[in-house]
Amino acid sequence: MSRRPAPVSDLDVALLREVGRHANVVAAARTLGISRDRAVYRIARLARAFGGPVVVAERGGRGHGESRLTPLGDRVAQGGFDALELLSARPAEPVGRPNLLTGTYRAGPPPSVDVGRRLALRVAFAAKDGAQVSVLLDPESVLLARGRFPSSARNVLPGVVERDAPGPGPEERTAVVRVGDARLRVALTPETVERLGLARGRRVFLYVKATALRRVAPSPGRRRR
Repeated sequence: MSRRPAPVSDLDVALLREVGRHANVVAAARTLGISRDRAVYRIARLARAFGGPVVVAERGGRGHGESRLTPLGDRVAQGGFDALELLSARPAEPVGRPNLLTGTYRAGPPPSVDVGRRLALRVAFAAKDGAQVSVLLDPESVLLARGRFPSSARNVLPGVVERDAPGPGPEERTAVVRVGDARLRVALTPETVERLGLARGRRVFLYVKATALRRVAPSPGRRRR
């Protein structure tokens, strides 16, 4: 039986593309505003998930000290895997419980989902206006910052940190942030927790792309969040 790949987040794709552009993992991480440790961890996780290296370091010759994408890494970076396969694949290792949100779909434009009375999320999928829908948000698809900055993310959500806890991997932690009527889990590195001073009660902003919010069929027995 062939091994199926773990889901690939927007951050994974962006990281591989930046490695390909800069030929350097540190420069790629700096461009995305993440730590080198987090970048290395995610690259290693992708290699384990896909059963082969996605980035290799040049040891000698003209490319000494550079990093380049392997053919597999280039395929992942260019979206060469079927999206439905990636979203339904079982992860090779825990990646953190996804955020499940239920709300009312608004056709817009722009289309959005009202979660409670104080949170409207812009989405990229279509549904019947007024329908109750459930959406998943991967904790690793959320960018957390202390303030606002220019971004292509359609959702810039002010929130308050309620707590942070050990994450699923050795180099990750999970912050729980209250946003409107919801609590969202965000994957972080311990370095990021320290650098941003993510103590309880800290006010932050979450950046979420509309495409990161995926519609799913409601599961029996799941409570609305």
